[in-house]
Amino acid sequence: MAGVGFELKKLFTARTAAGHIKAYSYSAIITAGPFALMTSMVLAVQSLFAYYGIKEESSQIFVASVVYAFVFSQIFSAGFIMVLTRYLADSLSLNRFADATASLFGMGAILTTLGAAAAGLFFWDKPLPLLTKWLGYIFFAELLLAWTESVYLSAVKRYSRLLVSYLTGVLFSILFTWLFLNYSGLQPEQSGLLAMDIGMGLINLLFLLHIIDYFGMPKYGQNFAFLPYFERHWRLFLTATFYMLGLFLPNLIIWQGEWGVLVGETYLYSPVYDVVTFYAFLSILPLMTMFVVTVETNFYERYVNFFSYITQKGNFKEIDDARKDLLHTLWFELRHIIEFQLVFTLVALAVGNYLLSWSGITYNQVNMYNVLLFGAFFTGLLQLIYILLVYFDYQKSVLSLSTVFFLSNLVLGIWGYYMGGTYSYGFTFFMAAALSFIWAFIKLNHFAKRINYLVFCSQPVFYHSTNGILTKLTLWLYGEKYVNLETAGSEEK
Repeated sequence: MAGVGFELKKLFTARTAAGHIKAYSYSAIITAGPFALMTSMVLAVQSLFAYYGIKEESSQIFVASVVYAFVFSQIFSAGFIMVLTRYLADSLSLNRFADATASLFGMGAILTTLGAAAAGLFFWDKPLPLLTKWLGYIFFAELLLAWTESVYLSAVKRYSRLLVSYLTGVLFSILFTWLFLNYSGLQPEQSGLLAMDIGMGLINLLFLLHIIDYFGMPKYGQNFAFLPYFERHWRLFLTATFYMLGLFLPNLIIWQGEWGVLVGETYLYSPVYDVVTFYAFLSILPLMTMFVVTVETNFYERYVNFFSYITQKGNFKEIDDARKDLLHTLWFELRHIIEFQLVFTLVALAVGNYLLSWSGITYNQVNMYNVLLFGAFFTGLLQLIYILLVYFDYQKSVLSLSTVFFLSNLVLGIWGYYMGGTYSYGFTFFMAAALSFIWAFIKLNHFAKRINYLVFCSQPVFYHSTNGILTKLTLWLYGEKYVNLETAGSEEK
């Protein structure tokens, strides 16, 4: 998000109300803009279905296909993307742009191939028409590529073009849905999915053009040079995977219960719980916006200052002053974000109670929304601490956070499924999120109190290279041309 940081700093430097409003608006657009446009695309297609009086079953197959692609693409890709982020950071720090772009094609090939195998197993014995299955898989694969490309887009500073790319894809999806519903012989759900595939494909293509324009085309890059990182940073892989599993586990468990609906004898999901959860998580968009502002304009500046004194041989007083300034900023901004988000959560609580009741949702479901709001609140704070600890490469503690989040959702979710019934829906997720946040706060406090030891003394004295299957495969592919990025920097010095 470096490009965001430069722009925000210029806006905040103005020290005017207009500058601050522009800065927060810019951050909100970057953070929530793509999400809002993607959601608008799905809602617009559903609206067209309703306008043309499409059968409920066709609409449900379309929605379920999109929901499954969205949920499982994130679960499936989270660990890969986390490790890829580490590789990309090392590549950019050494100005190896060719390797950076090449790794995009390599990771894309791995994810789409593994995704095809997973989708094939899922659809193998399902009665849906073959075309519907293929269109559903294509959207799933395109989302895998989109999440991968998003890692690279964080280094691209032309954010207005990225939002235009999203908007272009959304508009094309809506246009093609209208065309296919009126002029094609496709089934309605196939028309919607094909239009979504075209729109998402266009978004991916535009993203790729932006990435190539920024990093260049990989003529001599190594597409799979990141493979050894899965052996060196396996904790990061498990961290991201467990976190994403914990996030969606309540939905997966509730799909099996009384509220589960089987669509097309293929997709099992819970429309009521999924929609209410979606609205609850909309409430934490301000938190994510505020976090971008905080990290890019305050925390990161102190973070760089602290480690600059360490690596550039600052004296003890300079390092200690930088440490105090870093920790003061960390706790101050964390408290500021919690207070800021709490206000929006309470507003969502008041507004949501009225709007959901007015829309026909039952009293018990409104109560579930209220509980889920605070579950989303604690989940957002958990993610905030998770990212802060990743900044310090505190991998063992970050893995413990995601493990606690995953296991608490698993245990409490199963308890709710068998013992609590529908009255426990939402409450088990709230409890898991609250417990996980408490554990995260304890780990962050532990890190802050022992930051000197953890930064100076707990790091390994000597670098230990890996020699597993993936490392051997990489050496076999590239031989002497392979460069270990984690040691290349020190060798150059």
